[in-house]
Amino acid sequence: MNRNKKHYLPFFVLLFIHSSLLIYTFYKRKDRKLLFITLLSGMGICFIFEYFILSHLKAYRYKPKLFKNKDLDNFFGAIMSQAVFVPFTAIFLTAFKVGWKGKFLFAMFFGLVEKLFLFMGIHKNNWWKTRYTVTLIPIFFYIIDFWYQQLRLGTPIFHFSSLFLGVLVNGLNLMYSLSIFRKFRFGLEKWHSWEEHFKIAPIYSFILSAATTLIIKDNSGWKGICRSFGFTQIMDIMVLRTGIAKQNFRHFVINNAIHFSMIFWAVLLKRWIYKDVPKQNEKANIEEIKRASI
Repeated sequence: MNRNKKHYLPFFVLLFIHSSLLIYTFYKRKDRKLLFITLLSGMGICFIFEYFILSHLKAYRYKPKLFKNKDLDNFFGAIMSQAVFVPFTAIFLTAFKVGWKGKFLFAMFFGLVEKLFLFMGIHKNNWWKTRYTVTLIPIFFYIIDFWYQQLRLGTPIFHFSSLFLGVLVNGLNLMYSLSIFRKFRFGLEKWHSWEEHFKIAPIYSFILSAATTLIIKDNSGWKGICRSFGFTQIMDIMVLRTGIAKQNFRHFVINNAIHFSMIFWAVLLKRWIYKDVPKQNEKANIEEIKRASI
């Protein structure tokens, strides 16, 4: 088998399959906002998991050969596999209340895909084992089931955590997208490698997302928006003066577009989580009571 050819096609085939599951889910279900918030939470959990397992512990490496740079290529494959395919599937299973047998079958599907990727040279395990994948994915499916139910019940810690994770997903997606277009790069040494960038950039996003969440949760009006934006400016000055970011990081239009996008996204998510979803749940509960009384 020619291992030098491009291997990105299977990723786009899987993207079509799992996106179809997601589209079908949102088409069939009425609680779309609740499912979307749960999806963002699941993607956020996967981003955090992937940050430690891939960036620091180097459990495996992806080789889709879509980008010339190996680190960019690796992170593209990881994000698609862990932060897109798995959460998309989890939402489908949660929405239609698929039991343990269905969850096990999908876990086996992901295990078989991993084995196929290993055979094709698209994926390489360092210390990771396929059995870890087959074991951990069903656990993640049950976490999403539980998360969805807690959001329906209005558990405060899950509301707040969903707001944080939703903001984080948006921030990380923007950061990764701009990294691909080489708009900026983080690092600790004089030469900022892509490996360093993918270790440090998420920390920057974590801090910004946490601060934005806390501020907007407290006040989502113009006062909160201005406070959030002020914090982003302080963060940008700090990473520039410490040399963590290169000078081209301080691009007025790009930087502020990222920051305002995160802030206004946080405002919208807060409204959905704390206002729209509870009302949606009340309507759903009333409908369930009516059906039970017939």
